[in-house]
Amino acid sequence: MKLNIGNYLKSEREKQHLTLEDIANKTLIRKYYLEQIENNKFERYDGFVNAYIRKYAEALGIDPEPLVLQYKSLFKKKEDTHQPNKSKNNITPFVVIGAVIIAVVLGMFVKYSLSSRPGNNSGRQITIPSESKNSSEGGNKTPSSGQQKPASEQNPPSSENKPNPPKKVYSGVDVVVSADRLCWVGVTIDGKYTQLFIHPGEKKEFKGKNYVKILFGNATHAFVALNGKKLGVVSKNKKVVEVVYKKP
Repeated sequence: MKLNIGNYLKSEREKQHLTLEDIANKTLIRKYYLEQIENNKFERYDGFVNAYIRKYAEALGIDPEPLVLQYKSLFKKKEDTHQPNKSKNNITPFVVIGAVIIAVVLGMFVKYSLSSRPGNNSGRQITIPSESKNSSEGGNKTPSSGQQKPASEQNPPSSENKPNPPKKVYSGVDVVVSADRLCWVGVTIDGKYTQLFIHPGEKKEFKGKNYVKILFGNATHAFVALNGKKLGVVSKNKKVVEVVYKKP
């Protein structure tokens, strides 16, 4: 059975005698986006919208999974329809790229083979170390008083003299978020809200005086460090998670 996402959420909201302002305050989602969802204005698949639908349903106390699956299915049919043409168009670029890589590797191999052949020493100057000459004439000779020793022998480094780096002191809440996959986050720092994407391998730092609240859109692939202490992955089984971080 096809589920009308917008009508279903609006109906459940009105049954609970809640306004859009109530939902906006509860979920920290702008009223404009809530209206777009209730009016089913979905032009293309968007990770923000997917997270908003889930958060909206959770705020009403209903299971978000059927709504999220229905939202994804709206665009799955379009992707399946265009998939054959897409794969056909992508064959040629991959073949060209593969051919270029093979040509470069073969060129490097041939160049290395020619340079490493015996007798191919033209243009190379062979230098005989002065030490071998000295040893053949009369054993090992000690360096004269005017000969300078290597810098490593003059002043050997001492690990005891190296000062320890100062330990960082945190006066508030310092949260560092990284991810191994694309992750959307909605961040509230001492009442001020913002939202952004964190790309794989990227780190984002959020500093607050009293608290930092983060809504993770892909929590199973997000990692957090609080005031220099690594907390690890945000969630092992839930993708959408909201966490409030306070000073320990």
